[in-house]
Amino acid sequence: MTRKRKRPETYEADHKGRKVRVTVPERHESVAYSGDVVQVLRDVLKDNLSPQAVAVIAAHLHGVVKTTSDSVNREVAWFTEQLLETVGDQYNVLCEEAGL
Repeated sequence: MTRKRKRPETYEADHKGRKVRVTVPERHESVAYSGDVVQVLRDVLKDNLSPQAVAVIAAHLHGVVKTTSDSVNREVAWFTEQLLETVGDQYNVLCEEAGL
C-alpha cells in the first residue's frame, strides 16, 4: 500500500523583487519553553540576547520612551521591568561593559 505524500501548505511572498512560494511552518504540539508567561519571556530573552543587550534595551526604554497613550506606556514600563529583573543586580555592570 502506497501512501500519497501530503504537499506542505505554502503561501506567496516577495523575495528580492520576485514572487516565491514559501512553506508554512508546521504547528508543533509542544513548545520549547514551559512555565508561566513571565518565566517563558525571561527564558526566551536569555536564550536569544546577551545580558549586555538586555541591559542596553532596558536602559533605552527606561524613562526615555514615552507615548501619548497611558496604556502603551504601562506596557513598555512592564516590559522594561521584566528586562531589568532578567539581568538583576548586574544591570549597571552590563551597561558599562556595553559602553553606556
